[in-house]
Amino acid sequence: MPQRQNVQVQVLPMSEWRAAHLSSHFVMVSFGPEPAPEAVAYDTTTSTVLVEDLAEMAAHARVFEALSAAALTPDQSLAFVRKTLASIPESEKEAE
Repeated sequence: MPQRQNVQVQVLPMSEWRAAHLSSHFVMVSFGPEPAPEAVAYDTTTSTVLVEDLAEMAAHARVFEALSAAALTPDQSLAFVRKTLASIPESEKEAE
């Protein structure tokens, strides 16, 4: 994933639990070269909701910015993931 230019991974530390509760999960989608959201999707119990209203997308963008600010940087996140993967015992890796 780190080599893909259109993918950025950031880890939200457990200490930032308040940021994690700003919203339920959602996906912001951008189809152009700029990362401006063109739609927001989230799941409910019975369906997926697709939002294209500018005001609602702006609200989701603010939540996303708050989550990004609370998360580790992409470099710190990659280091965290690598360290975590390295700490998994070989016996558990083989089980998967």
